[in-house]
Amino acid sequence: MNNTDQLTGIRELNVYAHGDSSEISTWSNVPYLFTETLIKKGIKVNRIDINPRPLPEKFFNRYVWRVIRKLTGKDDFYGYIRTGMNHAEVKKRIAKAVKQYPNAEAEIFISFSHSASHCSKKPSILFGDWTIAYHFDYFLEKKPGSLERASIRRQDEEMESAGLIISLFPGITRYLKNYYRNPNIQYIGNVVNRIWDEPSADLPLSKKQSKNILFIGSRRYREGALQLVEAFRQLRGQGMELQLHIIGMKKEDLSLSDHDIFAYGYLDKGDPAQRKQYYQLLQDARVIVNTTDKWGAFSSMVEAMYFYTPVITTPYNEFVETFGQQIPFGFYSAATVVSLKNCLENIFTATDYPAMCYSAHEQVKDFTWDNYIDQLLENIRKLPAFDQQKKDQTVPADRI
Repeated sequence: MNNTDQLTGIRELNVYAHGDSSEISTWSNVPYLFTETLIKKGIKVNRIDINPRPLPEKFFNRYVWRVIRKLTGKDDFYGYIRTGMNHAEVKKRIAKAVKQYPNAEAEIFISFSHSASHCSKKPSILFGDWTIAYHFDYFLEKKPGSLERASIRRQDEEMESAGLIISLFPGITRYLKNYYRNPNIQYIGNVVNRIWDEPSADLPLSKKQSKNILFIGSRRYREGALQLVEAFRQLRGQGMELQLHIIGMKKEDLSLSDHDIFAYGYLDKGDPAQRKQYYQLLQDARVIVNTTDKWGAFSSMVEAMYFYTPVITTPYNEFVETFGQQIPFGFYSAATVVSLKNCLENIFTATDYPAMCYSAHEQVKDFTWDNYIDQLLENIRKLPAFDQQKKDQTVPADRI
């Protein structure tokens, strides 16, 4: 019997994810790190891919949805993955997996859109960031269309039937608790998605000599990237020797031709060469910046912080909820070029720069997957459905 089994009584789990959870590049590395940590703890993990089937998804998104948008004039947050057709098909795959792996003691979904409540009495644990309803309320600030309302209803049913819901963010957890009747909604902290060696505690000494500004974000963070480009150009115009490095977008995405701005596009951590380049950029950065309004690429920020990197971001809800109104490891900036430029000048002239680096690491040093999974397993063990399952499996003493 291994240590995890002694502590939690959990030997086998089904884990469902949108994509292959054995691949590092799936959904920001989360399913891979999630499942690998469970395996390292001695738990048998059955990995189940619940991504939409490629052919129907491609046909719907390329042809059907395009026609619907033209006929209705709407541009809803939608796609095949949110259709009732896909939802029904995934339900069948979940039922098949439950039957295929009867010894699994719980069904874990790295998604808020599915559960096994329709085919299993074992607890379904739903893990994710935010719901479709939250996306409309916070990011889009508009009412969902009729198709999206239907997808929200389906998601709501799954959420209400779950044995346990875990969100990665404290503010969103509070939103979910207000939105749903389900009493088992929890926040147990956050995680750093690190797939590299432990950083050296001497890293701040070399970072202090760096002239590199780092930005990490896909094209949906284009607004923040363009603000940074303009602030960078103004500082270069003042004679500051700087370089700007952008991960997640290419130069053509931002219409750039500057010789001192380097844009690498998406760097896949699943590829050894690209992973090495990604972490070299992280270790060489003087500061990481993302001032996109409402969301500043949280996961990338906390990973950079683990590598002793001060940050400049906007005081958006979840960052403030997690780290506070005042941050000793960087600066909050308004989503303007003027404010960002001032913050950058403060970083490059800070006499206490090493202290900022050490503070950044200190804030997230416990955001490890090992710690996170320990808390998750303990919460699963406390579920009434899990406890009852264990009792049902116990052989009475007079039958031994």
